[in-house]
Amino acid sequence: MNKKNGWMVSTLGGFAILLIALGAIGLHMHAKQNSVDNESRSKESSLYNLDKMQAAAQKHGASDTNGKKAQSSVSFTGEGVTMIGDSVTVGIESYLKEQLPNMMVDGKVGRQMSQAVKVINELAAQGKLGEQVIIELGTNGPFSKDQLRDVLQSLSEARQVLLVTTRVPKGWQDAVNDTIAQVAGEYSNVSVVDWYSASVGKDEYFYRDGVHLKPDGSRYYTSLLVAALQKS
Repeated sequence: MNKKNGWMVSTLGGFAILLIALGAIGLHMHAKQNSVDNESRSKESSLYNLDKMQAAAQKHGASDTNGKKAQSSVSFTGEGVTMIGDSVTVGIESYLKEQLPNMMVDGKVGRQMSQAVKVINELAAQGKLGEQVIIELGTNGPFSKDQLRDVLQSLSEARQVLLVTTRVPKGWQDAVNDTIAQVAGEYSNVSVVDWYSASVGKDEYFYRDGVHLKPDGSRYYTSLLVAALQKS
């Protein structure tokens, strides 16, 4: 082989080695970039899933990311709480028990305030009258101030009594609510849960009779009662 041919072979060999080296570097850089991209996508996916899990935990009252129980009204079980009412109470009982599973609910269709003292005495005799009592009556007719005073006097030993105002498209609605407002202030252990005012403009919560509650209305009503109980 002459010098010219030897030089050409040497040059071509050098180019080949250079091309192989450049190809190897390119493959390495491509692999590294893919690794970074995959890691980035993996992190994004993990963060997204974590956010979804946290949102679900907060929605359902599950444990938070530190393993601690998310605080909610579930910690208040309703032990020592009694509710006495009419058909409105009957309708929301299952929703109350979801939030306050240990409370005592005594609802009866058609019940009047004039019957409340008898119910209170019967529950007390059975050991079912709690120290926190909710009275939801007035849907089925008005009552006098003295009738309400008799009820509240029979609950004088209770730590907390909640009187719930009524919303009913009948002529006695305002009379019931006025009587509650006027008498409640006479007793130090009595507070008013003003359902009438709280339900203004919320027609979608009611069935066609304007009294009994759909599921969303029942949940809202329940939330007001739970909040009032927890203030005691």
